[in-house]
Amino acid sequence: MRIRRAQSKEHEVLSRIALEAKAWWGYCAEDLALWEADLSISSDSVARWPTYVAELDGDVAGFFQLGVAPGVAELEHFWVLPAHMGKGIGRALLERAVREVAARGRAELLIDADPNAERFYVACGAEHTGEKSAPAVGQPQRVRPQLALPTTNPT
Repeated sequence: MRIRRAQSKEHEVLSRIALEAKAWWGYCAEDLALWEADLSISSDSVARWPTYVAELDGDVAGFFQLGVAPGVAELEHFWVLPAHMGKGIGRALLERAVREVAARGRAELLIDADPNAERFYVACGAEHTGEKSAPAVGQPQRVRPQLALPTTNPT
């Protein structure tokens, strides 16, 4: 596996990965259609924001995109193709994201997580800090966990 900076021309591949990974969690077509714009990655955002891909045998298997502003770093996108889940790609990408955030002087990476991904982030050291209401079809009480992942080890 190789982790490298994404290229703007890869935005359509990244969008496809995001949609496929989100669909893997069993969301209905109606929800996926509502979320399609949020799951779309623009060439401009790849050029503007730190965006990295994990490659396996020359194919993109997953990626992340950071939103970095003064004093804040957020995980804007974090997706691994379902066929490659559970193989360490997500952990390697998240470790790279944390290094990128630390290099920019931020103490933590904020994560607005899909409820299905919370266990992964917590296993990687993230702490639950709250919730946001995020109803879905048939799930009116659905919430998105809000997490913070420290970029340094506590002393």
